[in-house]
Amino acid sequence: MRLFKGIISLLLIAGIFGIVGLYSQIVDLGVVSTFFRKLLVQYDWLIYFYQIVLLVLVVMIALIFLMIVFKPISKKEVHLAKETGQINLPLHTLESIARSSLKGIVNIDDTQVKVTLTKAQKANVEVAIADNNQQLFLSKGRRVREQIEQALQQMAKLEVDHTKVIFKKKKADSPLGTISKKESRVI
Repeated sequence: MRLFKGIISLLLIAGIFGIVGLYSQIVDLGVVSTFFRKLLVQYDWLIYFYQIVLLVLVVMIALIFLMIVFKPISKKEVHLAKETGQINLPLHTLESIARSSLKGIVNIDDTQVKVTLTKAQKANVEVAIADNNQQLFLSKGRRVREQIEQALQQMAKLEVDHTKVIFKKKKADSPLGTISKKESRVI
């Protein structure tokens, strides 16, 4: 990022220098006009340099334009129409609804929920559950999907397009007798 900022700042400085030079050739600015005339006589490569600078600026502006025009539109919130107005539910609220719907099934502290919205106002839900007992998880996977779909339908009037449930093994706590190099050795 620093390199990108450095290149842009150098291009802007060269552009400003070039604009002042061109303006001084059109309107007599005294010392500035004399300086730029001598500079162009001594260093004829400056003409080619400014042609390259202008070409780079045109390419950058074209790329920025294309990025703005073709940027994919992603929804960040759901709009619910009510009799009294409109309610906007952001993604983190939808994730909280989905996480709280799993309260009786799995441990919520070991669960991560990510919700993304499609253009058709449908939700894609990804649930990552950390648990040591994989057999217990396999029996609850279908129930987790149903519970999330039902909660999002009731609370946010949102249909679920796809639900993905991932099982992750819970990291075991290290015993007190073993101390890694990164841990403090003071007792």
